[in-house]
Amino acid sequence: MQQKPTKDNKILRFLGFDADFKSAIPSMINYNWAVFLANGSFYIIGLFLIPFLTKVEGLSPAQAGVVALCAKLCDAVTDPIMGIITDRTRSRFGRHRPWLLTGLIPVMITYFGMWYSFGISNAHNSIKMVYFTGMYMLFSTAYTIVIVPHTAMLPTLAPKYNLRTQYNSVKTVIDAIGTEGSFIIATLILSYTAKEGKSVFSNALAAFGNTPQFDPSFKNRFMIMGLVLCLFFSLPLLATFFGTKEPDSRHESFPPFSFREFIREYKSIWSSRAFKQYFALSLFNCLSISFISNTSYYFLDNVAGMVSLYAITTIIAQAGEVAGFPINYAISINLNKQAPAKIELPFIVLALLLSFFVHKGSPTFIIILVYIFYNFGIASVNTVPTNIFPDITDVDEMISGERREGKIATFSTLIKKTVSGVSAALTGFILSLFGFEPNAAENTAKAIFGVRLTYAILPILFICGSMIAAYKYKMSKEEHALIVRAIKEKKEKGFVTLSDAEKATCSQIAGHDFEDMWIGKPDESREESQ
Repeated sequence: MQQKPTKDNKILRFLGFDADFKSAIPSMINYNWAVFLANGSFYIIGLFLIPFLTKVEGLSPAQAGVVALCAKLCDAVTDPIMGIITDRTRSRFGRHRPWLLTGLIPVMITYFGMWYSFGISNAHNSIKMVYFTGMYMLFSTAYTIVIVPHTAMLPTLAPKYNLRTQYNSVKTVIDAIGTEGSFIIATLILSYTAKEGKSVFSNALAAFGNTPQFDPSFKNRFMIMGLVLCLFFSLPLLATFFGTKEPDSRHESFPPFSFREFIREYKSIWSSRAFKQYFALSLFNCLSISFISNTSYYFLDNVAGMVSLYAITTIIAQAGEVAGFPINYAISINLNKQAPAKIELPFIVLALLLSFFVHKGSPTFIIILVYIFYNFGIASVNTVPTNIFPDITDVDEMISGERREGKIATFSTLIKKTVSGVSAALTGFILSLFGFEPNAAENTAKAIFGVRLTYAILPILFICGSMIAAYKYKMSKEEHALIVRAIKEKKEKGFVTLSDAEKATCSQIAGHDFEDMWIGKPDESREESQ
């Protein structure tokens, strides 16, 4: 007689927990310590780099944009190369883990260098541009060495559909710790002022309610921030390396590298319909976030006249994102992984529309509402592409017959880094075009419109693109299970036994005729042996 499910079992099943969940928790936590670097480092860059370069180092918005843009051009080369390297790595630690140690010291040194100019602050702006561009390029390369392999490792560690969502749910929690922790560190270093008659705790609290207007006197503070954060972001890589296990790859064999094959493989990845939808969703999400992040300081300072609230609104932003986590998790488990974007992206549009009512003298509560609505929606922006990524690798295997997590992970990091650079450059160019002056006591109406254009109008358009991509992406839990079952059967038997409807489902997701994919072709090696 079958045992009736208890109330606790029903709750666990609703949450998507299976027998593997409890035993996988340590691996989930250890794997995700690297998220401190993956998301936290660029979170701080997005919040402070442009203000640092313009208000502290004296570059114009356009010059700061050039720094970010040039630094990201190298990613178009380094990211695909790293994807090839990590997929072909032979090591007793696996294909991906060794690179966490390889990149640790370079990450540490170059992140510090982004916030300290080693005495050239008084040099001509062109010299400072070259220095900061070079240091940003070096950091991006070091970041690639670590994060492409780390992202590519997830499908191996979590082969099941729900388990992948659980890994990424733990990632959301650790991401919040990393980004919030890094922001608290940055705020205390940049804003803390010791006042007589007040305790250290009181002065620390005051720092979060009184973000200063940056100027050249903040150089040493930014240097200290860079020193502390380079350790904060890089040392957790040790926990990920020693706390995760990956199959020994020394026995694996790879064909000789061919540039023609290199191009063919990336073209093959692009041929997947599911990948194109994932790429579009990730691209539009990153564009919207990057433009808002690049302009947020200017919006509060020059449009709202409330720059002192910069730290508070950023904390509200993090709180809103964390508040959306359990909702996104439940939606992903019980509906599908793209559903949170469909439900929550409209909140971002609402927040950005509300920002048009903000001006100097506006009530504080309007600013608070903007950030609450915006960041509730942002929770889905960060969750959905991450949850979808491992499933895209299975679709790619169905098409090609190969496991190419590293190459596909290349696009994830390339989007994140390149978009942040391009959007920073465009932000600087647009603001300069509209005559915006970061250090001016008062800007013209035209200049203020330039800020609104980059803070709200362009992000609204990108969010609409994200919503379209989310609706076009169709794969469900059942369809993913079908793909995984078919791949397993093809490897074991050399052929698959699917109904016409199931073949049509595979074709719809992949964007290829079933007979043209690896999964639908006869296994020639088996036929020859027979």
